[in-house]
Amino acid sequence: RMLRLRVAFAEALRRQSNSDRFDFVASHRGMFSRLGLSEAQVERLRTEHAVYMVGDSRINVAGLPEDGMDALAKAIVSVLD
Repeated sequence: RMLRLRVAFAEALRRQSNSDRFDFVASHRGMFSRLGLSEAQVERLRTEHAVYMVGDSRINVAGLPEDGMDALAKAIVSVLD
């Protein structure tokens, strides 16, 4: 299940960003991944999109919604510089 979630998340990020910037997510192991976002970007995700993660951009992959990957990826891409 974790691998499926990771791959789906990485693919959604690729589709929304039109880049391979987040492909590393698919190869991580475990329940969490750091996305490499700044604290300001993480705060924007909270305030603008109600997406919550730790300030260092660590996200709980196990808690990602399978049917909401594209919406989540779109929100993440919207806060990129």
